[in-house]
This record gives sequence, C-alpha cells and structure tokens, in this order.
Amino acid sequence: MTATTIEGACRRVDRGRHSAWARYIAAVSPFSPVLGLVRSILAAAALLTLVLTPTDQLFFRSATFPSGTNCANATSWMSLFCIGSSNGQLEPARWIAVVVLALVITGILPAATALPHWWVTWSLMASSTAVDGGEHLAANLTLILVPILLLDRRRWHWSRDSRYGRRSPWVPSIAYAAVGLWVLQMMGVYFQASVAKFAVLEWSDGTALWYWMQNPVFAPPAPIGDVVRSALAWLPFTVVLTYGTLALQLALVAAVFLPQRARRLFLLLAVVFHLAIACLMGLWSFSMIMIAADILLLVRPHEATSLAQVMHWRLGRAQGAEHVSG
Repeated sequence: MTATTIEGACRRVDRGRHSAWARYIAAVSPFSPVLGLVRSILAAAALLTLVLTPTDQLFFRSATFPSGTNCANATSWMSLFCIGSSNGQLEPARWIAVVVLALVITGILPAATALPHWWVTWSLMASSTAVDGGEHLAANLTLILVPILLLDRRRWHWSRDSRYGRRSPWVPSIAYAAVGLWVLQMMGVYFQASVAKFAVLEWSDGTALWYWMQNPVFAPPAPIGDVVRSALAWLPFTVVLTYGTLALQLALVAAVFLPQRARRLFLLLAVVFHLAIACLMGLWSFSMIMIAADILLLVRPHEATSLAQVMHWRLGRAQGAEHVSG
C-alpha cells in the first residue's frame, strides 16, 4: 500500500468520524431530564446551605468583614447579598435566594431561571465568609450551564425535548460545547484533587484519612466517630482507604472515555464516595455538588431518554442515535 493510499484511507476515516459526530449531535438532544436532575441537585445544595445555616454564621461578622459579607472586590456590586447588606436587608436577600433556588428545583422554565440560578450561586460564593470549595465549583458549573439553558425551550426541565430536531444547527453546537466544557472542568478538578495531594506528606504516606477523623470539626460524632477511628487505627486499612481515594479521583478522569457499563460503575463508586464524605464529615452541600457534577460527567446524552430510566439505570439510546456505540 502506497503512502498516497494510506493518506486517502485516513482522510475517509476522519470524514466518517466527523459525519458520525455530526449525526449524533443533530439527533440526540442534551436537553434531557438528566440535565434537569443535575440542576435540581445543584440548587438543592445551595438551598439547604441557606436554609439550615443561620445568617450570622453564613455571613460571619469580624474585624475583616464588619458587615458579615465579603464585598471588597470589584464585582461586589453584582452580588445579591452585598446589595442586601448595603441596604440593611441581608435576611430578605437570603430568602429571595431561597425562592429562586426553589424555582430551579421544580424545573419550571429552565431558560428563564438559568441566569438567576447562576447569580444566586455566584453571590453565595462571592459574599459569604463561610464557604468551601464546593460553592466555588457550583458557581463555575452553573455559569457553564447558562449557554445551554438559554437555548432550552422546554417548559420544565423534567420533560423530554420534542422539538430538538427542528432547531437551528447552532443550537446543538452551542449546547454540546457547554457539555464538553463541563466535562473538561470536572476532569481538571479530579486530576488536580488527586495529583496535588501527593505533595502533602499525610496523603503520600497513606495516613491522611486517620488525621482527618481526629479533627473535631470534620470527624463524625460518637458512637459512629469512635467506630471509624477504631477501624482507621489499623494502619493497613487506613493506607488502603487513603490511596483508594487518590486512585478513584484519578480514575474518574479516565472514566470519561470508558464504555457505558464501566461509566455506570464509576458513577456508582463516585456517588458512594461522596455520600460517605457527607455522612462522615458533614459536608452535605459539597457532596451534593460533586454528585451532580459526576452525573453530567459520566452519563452521555443518548444514555438517558427519561428521568425514570436514569433513576432505574435503564439507560437507553435516544431516537436516531442507534449508530452510536457505548
């Protein structure tokens, strides 16, 4: 076979792959109940934080932040909570945020609630003096969803998109670009979360989880805490769990490229992992955000045509996508 023949064959393969991808995004709508489920979980995480955390703790007053809100940066004027704080209406601002998040959870008019959802999530991240990495990630993820949701013509996000095939060709391009950006964001999060820990002595020697469970802020209360600490006192068990955490986080980066059945398994492992963090360390909001992120990371659009199929793992192909392999 000559070089010219090989080059021609490669071009035909490339054209075939491009054609298959073009047919896929034209036939399979990303506006699915999976997207709705992800939005609802993200909104529920922020809503629980706002409802269950007293205002004076969520916006803790100190010498650095006498008003309780972090409003010192150049974009503070955009924050719902900085606007409320400057007018002495911080508590009403909190309940405005709760109403917005409740509307997002119901799924009504996703195109209309996309920007308010991001605004509230970003405001919480930017203005609260008691946030963690979960709120920062949620602000990024809700912003990534804005382009795709502004194109969402469904009345509520739990329904299927019956008009997708009649939309402008720009719609699938923009929507799938947003989904791709989400995937890249989460791959970066997990890669950094795993690799960066190796520079920390306690993670590199396999004892980090033991130390975390000694911290009264994060350790579970007795009697669960006593049982967990007793189990982690056995060094081999601690080392396996610590390195297992690093391995799972790194594996989730590569899991994106695996077949459907393998991705199902990794999604299950990720959900169990984050639920364990929630139960043992009390980081419920963070865990909910990560679970929502993992769903859109590992479930492809053609694998879920209704919410019922997602919840029962009967993940089927959308109409017109039979040619796509898992």
